[in-house]
Amino acid sequence: MSRASILLLLPCVAAFSVQRAALLETIAPLNRGFSMSKEQKKAVTAAIDALAAAAPQADVPDLTGDWELIYTDAPDILGLDAQAGPFATCTRIGQQIDEAAGTISNVIEYGPREWASSLVGQAKGDLLQQRVVTSFEKSGTKVDLKIKGLKVVPKQFFGVSLESVPPLKLEGFVEPPFGSFEVLYCEPALALADGEEVQADSSPIRVIKTINGYYSVNRRVGSIGECWGDA
Repeated sequence: MSRASILLLLPCVAAFSVQRAALLETIAPLNRGFSMSKEQKKAVTAAIDALAAAAPQADVPDLTGDWELIYTDAPDILGLDAQAGPFATCTRIGQQIDEAAGTISNVIEYGPREWASSLVGQAKGDLLQQRVVTSFEKSGTKVDLKIKGLKVVPKQFFGVSLESVPPLKLEGFVEPPFGSFEVLYCEPALALADGEEVQADSSPIRVIKTINGYYSVNRRVGSIGECWGDA
């Protein structure tokens, strides 16, 4: 589905398409925020402020689905790749949200660094997911989180699929607070025909600001190979 089609389906997006496009253009070369200067960070913040001002969010729509991070300035996230060590790299980050269950799984996906997979060919494509599972409650544009547990989900190791291997789960009886965030801008999910896909730059996006003042931009994913899968 083309960007033009998206704008026809979502009049709310069309009204703010200039600010939306400006934000996506600004973050496009920044490798999710892992490669940006202070000036580029300021430019993203200005683009977010412009979009939020042009399209003030009254409440939070249904967030159910899979989301992939396309930008953040949060230091704890930007440090993930370095923390992965010399052999692994942080390939993707995102969320799997289930409104019915009231849960948000914060997903961090790891794979081998390019040099490691070139030395050990079987390691190419290996994936391991770490999931921090939280419960959540919405109030206006604010979302409060409480931690439920941790899951480690192996997907592939040395070329062998591990999809059937149950995840390692660590869950407690108490759910301590895990912070909160404000939804500054969020586009509703699209109703697509079976097999129909949306181009990446036209996928619905969500912009949030954490309680610590950091920003994140996520895009909704739905194509086979992009979704986070079961855990």
